[in-house]
This record gives sequence, C-alpha cells and structure tokens, in this order.
Amino acid sequence: MKEIKLKIDGTTDRHVKNPKTTAQTLQRVLVKVVAFAYAMLKSICSHSFEGVSNGFQCMNTFKSVNLKDLRERAATLQNSGQSLRQYYQFMPLQSNKWTPFAAIISQGHLPEVKVGIDAEGGHVAYVNSPGNTYADIISAWGLQRGDQLSFVTVQKREEKYEVNLARIILNPRNADGSGAPMTTEIVNSAGEFPCSNWKNQLNFSRFEFDTDHFNFVLGRGGIVVAAGIIVSRKDKSGDWFRSNCTLVLNEAGLGSDLCSLYEAVEKSYTTAEIDLESEYYLNNAGAGGTGVTSDVTPSGGGGGVEPGQPSYSTTATINGTSQNIAGGSVMATAPVTSVAVSGTNLGDVVFTAKVDGTGDAINPSSHDANGASFTGLSVAAGHSLTVYRGGTVWFTITAQAPGGGDGPSE
Repeated sequence: MKEIKLKIDGTTDRHVKNPKTTAQTLQRVLVKVVAFAYAMLKSICSHSFEGVSNGFQCMNTFKSVNLKDLRERAATLQNSGQSLRQYYQFMPLQSNKWTPFAAIISQGHLPEVKVGIDAEGGHVAYVNSPGNTYADIISAWGLQRGDQLSFVTVQKREEKYEVNLARIILNPRNADGSGAPMTTEIVNSAGEFPCSNWKNQLNFSRFEFDTDHFNFVLGRGGIVVAAGIIVSRKDKSGDWFRSNCTLVLNEAGLGSDLCSLYEAVEKSYTTAEIDLESEYYLNNAGAGGTGVTSDVTPSGGGGGVEPGQPSYSTTATINGTSQNIAGGSVMATAPVTSVAVSGTNLGDVVFTAKVDGTGDAINPSSHDANGASFTGLSVAAGHSLTVYRGGTVWFTITAQAPGGGDGPSE
C-alpha cells in the first residue's frame, strides 16, 4: 500500500482517493484519544485550569487545548520527517483500550515543577532538588509554604493502566497544631517519610530522596508510563491558582501498546466499526441454554438472563456518523442536529437529553425496543448535549466548530 501522508489541517496529499473520509477519520482518532484521557483524569482535570470554571468549562478547555496541541505538534513532526511515536500513543477507533499521551493536564501561572521518568524500565518517576527539606524544595522550585504539590502518575500493572494521585502540602504541623520549622525533613536520614498528615494524601508506594532528587511511585506500584506534578495555591481572597503541567511519557514502558497516528488512522480507515461490547455481532445471547430447540428463555436465577433485560450499544449515531461513546464523552461538528442510540429491549427505558446538562428535558422523537432518536436539534459550537437513560447521565456530546475549534462559549 502506498503511504498516505496525513495532514493535521484536515487535508491529505493529492494521491489519496478519498481525502474527506481520511481527514474525518484522523479527526475522530484525535477526539477519541482526548476524550478517553479526560475520562481517566477527570478527578483532577475537572478543576485544573486556572481562571476556568470547574466542571463543564474545564472539560471543554482540556479537550480544546489538547486537540490543538496534538494537531500542531503532530504536523510539525510530520513536516520535519520525524515519527509521531516520540510523543503520542494512539489507538484505532475500533479499540476500547486507553493508553496515555503527553496530555496537558493543567494550566496556570505558578512555577512549573519538571518531572522525569528513569530510563531503566520506568520503575520510578523523579523530581530534582538540591536537598530533602521543605526549605530546599521551596527554594529550588520557587514555591511558597502552604502550596500543594499534586503528584500524578499513570502506571501499568498486569497490562492495565491506572491513574494514581498523591498530594503533599508544604505546610507541615506539629502534633500540637503549631507550625513546624521549614527545616523539617520530608525524608529523614533513615529513609522514612514522616510528613505530617495535615491535608496530605500520601498515596505513595515509594518516596525517597537520592543524592539530588526524589524518586516516587504511587498506589500499588507498577511501571510508570506517564507522570506530572501540579502546583496549587490559594490566595487570601479564596481564589485558586495552578501551574502548567504536561504529562511526561515513558515510551519504553508502553511497549507493544505504542501505535502511531498513521497506524491508528489506517486501521480505522480500512476496518468496519464493531460493537465494543462484543467481538462478534451474533454473540450477545444470555447464558443458560443447552443448545437444543426445546430450551426456553431462563426466567432468572440459575445464572440465566432476565427476559427483556436492556442491552445498550457503545456507539451512537451523531449527525449521521457512528461514534464511540464508551468513554462517556465525545465531540461532534456543530451544529449537533440528531442523535440515535441503539440496543435491545429498550422499550421501557426512559431516554431524555438536555443542552449543557440544564434546562428542560428533550424527549426522543422516536423510541422503540431497538433504540431512540433525537432529531430537530441545534446544539451550537461551545455547547453540549447530555443524553440520559433512566434518569442517569449516559454520555455527553460537545459541539465544536468545523475544523475542531470550540466556537463561541456564550
């Protein structure tokens, strides 16, 4: 097959037979990567952008800045003849597997703390410091007493990726509640970590000072494949400030999961999409039968499936195009005019939708046992449509201007 050189501006080289489809596939791969990353990092990225309202606006900012960064940096690498493998991991649209990329997880004006990952297998992340005291850290990184350091890692354990968090407040206190001196060691001479528990969440499986840097691993351990630190500060008026933080990647730790953007688009472009809930279209029956024609549908108990139990697809047709909704959030080109969801035994399920998750509920224009459709919509760029099933949020569609921009936010 002749190589297709993809351009991030939505065009392709002239020898591509169907540039529109390829460009759309490229866009959808990038949107999927960013949506999956936000779903995994939502617990911090829903409030990690300085000056941006928590929740929906932070989500939009995360997706906007990362899509822009992915396009621009990927285009720069392609134009210089370098491999996209140096910075990003991508999965084809058919995959429901998430791998981290060099995501921008916070933005602000506070000093940035640089993080590294050891070159020998990625067993620890580290930060440089001239010493192991609070005073040393504050001096080296330009921080203030009272600042919060939030440690973020993505670690690979048993072929699965886990996001882990820990935090240290640079304001230790003695047992009587008084402020401890800034010379108190974070790691003492015995290698112990006697940091006070005042507002700290010390989710470390390893934290130690070694010559001129701190090594750390979070949670249950594993290979560190991405890491970063966010600095937070609260001023006297109660406003919160953040530092910039872009996840640093350990490419070696990702191993066979590494997939270039070109490969992801090629696999998505040449392979029909499938339902992520089942590898085979016909293999969705409930367990309990013996394979003979005299069997009847089990009525519950004994391992059977209740008759009429709803089954939901992990894709939705948005503006006539099928998109993966397994991550809970997707993007679509504005205006979003129609959404169709599907499955089986859905006749009794209540489906509704709301623009920006507020206001009056929108009822489906059609609804039967096989799904429901919302038509006649007009969700403009910068706004979203939240779809509910049984009164619970199922997934959210963020409308973006043609070309990937957020468009107006008012």
